[in-house]
Amino acid sequence: MQTNSWAWMLLATVFFFCGTAKAQDAQAPNPAPEPRAPQSEIRRAIRWKAFEYTCADGEKVSVYLSGTLAKVLFQGHQYLLKQTVSADGNRYSDGKLVWWGKGEGGFLQEDSPDGDGKFLAKDCKLDKPTTQMGVVSGTVAYRQRIALTPEAVIEVQLRELPAGDAHESTMLVAEDKTTLGNRQVPVPFTLRYDPGKINANRLYDVKARILVGEQVRFSSGQVYPVLTQGNPSHVDMILDAAGTDPGGNEKP
Repeated sequence: MQTNSWAWMLLATVFFFCGTAKAQDAQAPNPAPEPRAPQSEIRRAIRWKAFEYTCADGEKVSVYLSGTLAKVLFQGHQYLLKQTVSADGNRYSDGKLVWWGKGEGGFLQEDSPDGDGKFLAKDCKLDKPTTQMGVVSGTVAYRQRIALTPEAVIEVQLRELPAGDAHESTMLVAEDKTTLGNRQVPVPFTLRYDPGKINANRLYDVKARILVGEQVRFSSGQVYPVLTQGNPSHVDMILDAAGTDPGGNEKP
């Protein structure tokens, strides 16, 4: 009888400690999760290899290649195309437009199922890679609600400004002229220049104007500095109507 009593006491003690241990486990807080290593959200810039083409009738086509992508600039418009299967050359399309590069030439045409789309630029010949060329880009716009004819010409210049010497004059570094066509403002522009012509100690600006025939309809009254001394390489320009100041007031 005494032996059974000791057995029951031992068994009760075991149950007591097991229950206490479970209760402590239930009350113990969950361990904090280990902190994850921070992930960078910065995307790497796409590296483009650029080519310039001169086509029939003097048309210019700029093609930027990166892997299976092609970025095509034509008449102030930009198109992003993907490489497609072709039996000859490198064919890129967005379903509406096709750039087909073959050797040191190529052509730009409307995409069509039968491959007989309208040519936008043909007989294009490679000028030279422009990877080492500098670029100033931006847009040209004006505030007035005035419609211009498609023949209007947008003229943009990159200039080196005089350093204050009375004998110095403004020097033209690069220039681009494009016909407005059916586009609406803001109209994008790209100026390519030789970096070797840029002096870090000098000031540079971009000047623009819109002409209809020989008449200047809009021009940049404000100064748009670029490139050196902390200035940007992209500017969004607002032109003033001829005969007004930057505030839109008529000049005396």
